[in-house]
Amino acid sequence: MANYCHLSYEDRKNIEDGLNENKSINQISKEINRSHSSILREIDRNKKYSEPSAWNNYKINHPDLDLSCERLKHSPYVCNGCKSRSGCRKVRWTYYAREADNSYKEVKSEARKGINLTPEEVYKINSILTPLIKKGQTINHLYINHPDILDFSKPSFYNYVNNGVFEFSPLDFPRIVKYKKRKNSKNRRTRKEREILINRKHDDFQKFISNHPDFNIVEMDTVEGLKDENDCFLTLLWRKSKFMLIFKLESQTSEEVSRIFNILQTLIPYDDYKRLFEVILTDNGHEFFDVLNIECMHSTGEQVTKLFFCDPHMSCQKGMIEKNHEFIRYILPKGSSFKNITQEDCDLFMNNINSLCRDSLNGKSPYEAMLFLCDEYVLKSLNCYYIKPDEVILNDSLLKY
Repeated sequence: MANYCHLSYEDRKNIEDGLNENKSINQISKEINRSHSSILREIDRNKKYSEPSAWNNYKINHPDLDLSCERLKHSPYVCNGCKSRSGCRKVRWTYYAREADNSYKEVKSEARKGINLTPEEVYKINSILTPLIKKGQTINHLYINHPDILDFSKPSFYNYVNNGVFEFSPLDFPRIVKYKKRKNSKNRRTRKEREILINRKHDDFQKFISNHPDFNIVEMDTVEGLKDENDCFLTLLWRKSKFMLIFKLESQTSEEVSRIFNILQTLIPYDDYKRLFEVILTDNGHEFFDVLNIECMHSTGEQVTKLFFCDPHMSCQKGMIEKNHEFIRYILPKGSSFKNITQEDCDLFMNNINSLCRDSLNGKSPYEAMLFLCDEYVLKSLNCYYIKPDEVILNDSLLKY
């Protein structure tokens, strides 16, 4: 069956001929290889209304007469094929292939002519969105928080932007992050590293999660600065809420990662920590190989977390945090130095990222979604706070305030 294809004039002519011959919709459907519903919609969309001559006088002279036609109360709801159509004194609805095809061509032509916005609407969109786009806000975020002015589709919005309808251009939106090529490392794992991965590989992770589907999963990774600098960020992201924590590391080492987990265990109450860090999934970076300091409470040695590792060169297995790193790169593009970035700066752009509304969260922000996993006082203890939608900034101007 020819699905998702526009009807041709030949198709419409076959529909008209079939109706004139009193064929059923199913018969016509099989003959032209189109769905039953497509034909019904075509007829309903293009049937033409007409009245017999002296219609008003006829209604006045016969006020009690039922002038509705029984034929129009049943599928296909048109007068095609009726033998008494030419002399009928009732309302008529008729499908004409030529008029239907002309109407189709006119609609298609109008849709391609240009914008369907008034100058007033363009001015309003410019005045409201331009300052927000200059803050680095994404299209999804704008659509979620300004449905009153963005009442057309996103593809139309992109077309308007590309055609120069608005004051802002494609270059004003967050850039596309270019990913690094995969590294082909020839270094073999040490025996100790191979032992660490026993029962902690991605297959083990999948088996564990299938038995504990309600557990909180945290994806963990690092974001590197310049190659000749040791500074980097540690990122932690909860899959259920897309909420991300960002910490400044002085070096990409297991000691620095352990230091962050010690801080987290100090700031977050014991029961909340156990519930939030039930499972952690990360890559094979050496900074994550101090397993005990990640899985266990530093004060007691009790194991409260299960740590698993992705397969080598399979960052897609923790794709949510990889995707979320794009927002960091809006603020600190590739090639930026992290040397002068403080933890206060990390908190600032972390909170802007977590306040960005997401379609995947039904229009809510990760901060709002995270409140279903923990109380607000836990977030406040981590210097997390909510930023109003129109105040979110996601470009390099954020760190200049």
